[in-house]
Amino acid sequence: MNQKLSLSKSVIASLVVRQQTQQWESFVVSMLKRLELDASELARAKAHYDILAQQLARKLDIADTDVHIVVQGSMRTQTTISPRGNAKFDLDIVVKLTGGLFDGTDSETFFARFGEALTGLNDSAGEPKPKPRCWRLEYTGEPFYFDVTPALPGSQLITGTDLRVRDPKTKWSPSNPEEFADWFCHIADLRFGFERRVMKGFALDHAQIDPIPSAPVEIDDVLRRTVQLIKLHRDNYYYGASISRERKEAKPISVILVTLATHAYQDLWMKDKSAFASPIELVLEIVDQLPHRIERANGKFRVANPALTRENFAERWNEDGGLRAKEFQSWHTQLTGDLELLFNEDYDSKSEQRIRSVFGQHGVDSWKASRATPAAGVLAGLRATAPAQPRSNPSSPMPVGSKNTLA
Repeated sequence: MNQKLSLSKSVIASLVVRQQTQQWESFVVSMLKRLELDASELARAKAHYDILAQQLARKLDIADTDVHIVVQGSMRTQTTISPRGNAKFDLDIVVKLTGGLFDGTDSETFFARFGEALTGLNDSAGEPKPKPRCWRLEYTGEPFYFDVTPALPGSQLITGTDLRVRDPKTKWSPSNPEEFADWFCHIADLRFGFERRVMKGFALDHAQIDPIPSAPVEIDDVLRRTVQLIKLHRDNYYYGASISRERKEAKPISVILVTLATHAYQDLWMKDKSAFASPIELVLEIVDQLPHRIERANGKFRVANPALTRENFAERWNEDGGLRAKEFQSWHTQLTGDLELLFNEDYDSKSEQRIRSVFGQHGVDSWKASRATPAAGVLAGLRATAPAQPRSNPSSPMPVGSKNTLA
């Protein structure tokens, strides 16, 4: 048994002795609920999303049936977290184009023509801005923006989710965001012994405009909550002027965190789904396991896309002199240390400073709310409707998912 495993169990032992496991779980979940788009914001995002396919079909002068729009990334897997400060949520979208319009077109021409079709889409979307694989629509005055990735079938003989997208380095790059999301969601549905046995699913249909998942994250969605928790800590850790720009650009990307956490969750479930007595114990063990899920062979790092094994999410780790690998280790050490100190504190005497240092203002707001309303256990905390944190009119986009838009 390694040292980290013993550490996580010592934290649980301390919580059990103090009879504060449920209080801390309720606090964590109420905090994470504050990280999601509220109902009115989500409704506006859906309204723009739902009309995008028809608008693009008209601009490209192709049939509606040749445009298939799907949401990908953290919105599809329901692991979105609110960005820090006066920034925006991002909705990662893939537009699959069939019908042969772009047969034989090179990647740069295809990308440029798609960008032209986004120009003047509607008054609020603004002018599209090019990114390496997508075009950004900023939606002035809204708390979100869209990153829209155009995609073609992998070849003229292949349709569905075997896709290719423009890549400025390699011309074309394979992409399969739907398979990755399905892989994650399937594993997230696995239940441990302490959890409820029934869960409401959120199956996606296969219409030309796939819906944005909107089912509430349920009481037993430990994997989704764990992903949100570690992404929140990462964003808080790299926020502010104390971390250099170079280090911020090398921070662990979300798709790597999602992949590592999901592998850990699945392996722990397969090993013994009755081994954990509470969600917080499982969360701490997943956090402990993250570095052990990174492959390394012949001096090269690898975090394979589980749905497209030839794709290595950690490829850039092998091109930066070890900077990204070092940043992952630095952040993970801070994460485990922060959780140990936090959960070893007495719940009723924890300080605002400690909460802010680990979870930022979202954590402080939830902590203050919990002091006003006594905790009623993890079930009440998960089902409570926590008010969204007030936001000023956001203006500066900041991606909360991975740069490769899978999560």
